[in-house]
Amino acid sequence: MGNLFLSFSIAISGAIGLVILSRILDFENYINRILPLIPVLYAIVYEVLEHKKKGKPKALQTLQEKEETKAREARAPEPLTFGRIVTDVGVIFIIKFSVEIFLLALFLFFSGQTFSQTYGTFCIDTVGKLLRGDHPWLIGNEGMYLLALIALITCVISGLWIGYTSKGMAIVEGVLAGAAVTVVMAMTSMLTLYRKLEEVTVQFADSLGYVINAGFLVVIALQVLLYGLWSGLVQRGKNERVRLMATAKLTKKSKK
Repeated sequence: MGNLFLSFSIAISGAIGLVILSRILDFENYINRILPLIPVLYAIVYEVLEHKKKGKPKALQTLQEKEETKAREARAPEPLTFGRIVTDVGVIFIIKFSVEIFLLALFLFFSGQTFSQTYGTFCIDTVGKLLRGDHPWLIGNEGMYLLALIALITCVISGLWIGYTSKGMAIVEGVLAGAAVTVVMAMTSMLTLYRKLEEVTVQFADSLGYVINAGFLVVIALQVLLYGLWSGLVQRGKNERVRLMATAKLTKKSKK
């Protein structure tokens, strides 16, 4: 669990360091190209730390660490494929649209309106509105809160899916799938939320005396980082439960 937060801290520290250096060395024009690589740095650092941990001499390992090593070896990780990422992206969008359909049903129920009254006569343009998330109930401050809720629920459930179904590289998988999804969502109504978070990020940087021209990329990179972190946490929790169950079984057998 420590490697997850250590690698996350290194990635965040790297991003902060880049912002500071960009001001000192006057290369803010290049920061836009570097910040999107922060989530990738997070995944790489975590894999390096995990590889180093696995390579620890067995003579120096404790009994618990030996049990964890055996459990990891029993769950041989499968290589991450393009098809797996495509599947993750599809699942994430299904989750997002499911949440929006649920909120739409609540809106129609409490407003007393019909679908036709809200979106007009159903046609191909209506499908485009639904895919873009152009819902009439996503207007104003309440709409901003709903967008944040949709993004949060989507990230949480998606992390659960990736963490429980991944075969060993949940963080890398979460970062890649999260990056693909975030890019597409930036072309939907979610862009409104990203722009609002960008304003908050820029204002916060201004209060600290820094000028950030890449506030939008900071928001995007942070969301991708959260996808990777949450996916890794879920997988780590799943592996820990499997290890505890295996240890309990061995204890029961030894007592018989």
